[in-house]
Amino acid sequence: MPRLPMTIPGNLEALAPEIPAGVLDEPFRAACERLDRYIGALVREMASALDLGASEEPGYDRIVAERGWNDGGSLAVRWLIETLDLYGLTERTSGGWRLVPGPAAASSTEIRAEAERLLPAAGPAYEVLELCAAALPAVLRGELRGQDALFGPTTLGLWFDYFSNSNPHYALNNVITGAAVARAARPGARILEVGGGGGSAAEAALAALTQAGRPPSAYVFTELQPAFLRRGARTVQRALPAGCECRALRFDINLEPAAQGLDGARFDVVFGVNTLHLAHDLAATLANLRALLAPGGAIVVGELLRPSPIAPVHLELPFTLLDEYGRVPLSDGIRERPGFMSAQGWTRALAAAGFREVTVIPAQIERCAAIYPGFYCGAVAARG
Repeated sequence: MPRLPMTIPGNLEALAPEIPAGVLDEPFRAACERLDRYIGALVREMASALDLGASEEPGYDRIVAERGWNDGGSLAVRWLIETLDLYGLTERTSGGWRLVPGPAAASSTEIRAEAERLLPAAGPAYEVLELCAAALPAVLRGELRGQDALFGPTTLGLWFDYFSNSNPHYALNNVITGAAVARAARPGARILEVGGGGGSAAEAALAALTQAGRPPSAYVFTELQPAFLRRGARTVQRALPAGCECRALRFDINLEPAAQGLDGARFDVVFGVNTLHLAHDLAATLANLRALLAPGGAIVVGELLRPSPIAPVHLELPFTLLDEYGRVPLSDGIRERPGFMSAQGWTRALAAAGFREVTVIPAQIERCAAIYPGFYCGAVAARG
């Protein structure tokens, strides 16, 4: 597999015909290439700031223990070391690894300034990564919790901007999931969205359904965090097609649906974007959602998908700082490391929960990742 950063091949779009035409165009690929270069510069700077130029120990857990760092930052340290390797910035030594000396390169600050000048809408992706990099040393020292650093009163607006269809580095997952929802639904379908955040996934799904000539008759928008629920509900109301009823509920994917206002409800499509990987008991959550499907109904899991069950993801830093992201049980063949899962893992999880006709969109996602290791966006759909 090639290393990052790289020039993204122009034939990537041809390998993903399920994605609406023009989405993976040259401007989008160029934006991704700039973000890739930024992360490469950022991880080198982070390693320097944390004095991680070399280690006699290959394991990140032992590095955290030896430095006396807080376990709350261990996933971020793992991400940092694996990402350095993904960029070819490390080499193996007899007992561990060390950074590879390289030619002088532009700083992350310089790369970010140029990227935002060329595409201002990409700004939130850079701001979030910079926020995480700045917070990590204090998290490792135990002076700050990751969720407090990222989701304080002053950062809420940043996350609305980040989880937005205006942000090209987040919108792709919404677009792919929306296309999958439109393929799974019939006209007049009843739709349930879980973990809807600020409403950007709903926007994409409702647009895809309308464009496909399959506007829904009912849309239930759910979210756990009250601020996101309020923001998302307003977004959905603006995006609803004529004649579609809307309901907004506070909903926890880890609890029984019947106790949360969905007793007796049945839906033609249940979907979520970057939500279901947080389930404490994935099998139970999937079983609960399957029970909410009408006969012939479908689930669509829109997720950032690892290229393989244990592969690193160079965009993952913000999530590694959140306790909930790492506190999930592992399962051989399904979830082999905390956080995001692979397409194979989701396929097996859905089949184990009793779903059938499991499909991945794009179908050739493994080939996409083989020619560009930063291709992670996809959706997994199945019938109940």
